[in-house]
Amino acid sequence: MSTHHTQKNQISQSVSGIFLIYKKAGETLAVLLDRFRSEQSFDKNTPITYAGRLDPMAEGLVILLVGEKCKEKDSFNALEKTYEFEVLFGISTDSFDMLGLIENVQSCNPSSDDLVSAIENIKSMKEFFYPPFSSKPVDGVPLFAHAKRGSLPENLPSIKGEIKELILKNIKEISFDEAVLQSLNIIEKVEGDFRQEKIKSSWNEFLENKNSEACTIATFEATVTSGVYVRSIATLIGRYLGVPALAYSIKRIRVGEYKV
Repeated sequence: MSTHHTQKNQISQSVSGIFLIYKKAGETLAVLLDRFRSEQSFDKNTPITYAGRLDPMAEGLVILLVGEKCKEKDSFNALEKTYEFEVLFGISTDSFDMLGLIENVQSCNPSSDDLVSAIENIKSMKEFFYPPFSSKPVDGVPLFAHAKRGSLPENLPSIKGEIKELILKNIKEISFDEAVLQSLNIIEKVEGDFRQEKIKSSWNEFLENKNSEACTIATFEATVTSGVYVRSIATLIGRYLGVPALAYSIKRIRVGEYKV
């Protein structure tokens, strides 16, 4: 019995590598790790970690480090990342994405010229604020914990960073019903305590009382340095235009040299 146990430990410690996995929209990183461990049949003692977070509503490339590679997490975290993301205009939430409580609603219809102007302004920024619902610690407590209990700092903490590239790919109109219902389907898949019931009630109430049938959604592609949140970029685009906005969808398509 003891010999078998020793062999298992030796096997688990000898497994090492870099694995690329696609995170589904609505999947948390904890669920992703469980799925990966199950699919690969790794021993429970095999250390596995992810390099670079992705929000529950986001999808795309995640780098998983196994065994000895876990020690290189910091260098993988520091890699540039490329995202394709959609910004919905006319609504803002306290989380800067669809997994949040609605804060502001305003009819608006930004043009492609407006969006290009916003891009040119934002691309020169060198410092970006963290979204309220993020894991950035403040006084030893994650920002999302401060946000949940209504004790957010007056000024959100920020990170020095750079937008290497930001381009407008597409702009379209879509019905609010279609946009919200698609997101509610994703929210249903999210496991854990993310205020889902309150958030779903907030969106359903919005659908009942909305005064416009359609909204504008623009698609962008951005390459950013480590630590820059796409949710913050979406919010900044809206702020430049003077309208509420949020990250409707986020897909990470590249991390350093690794691509989807």
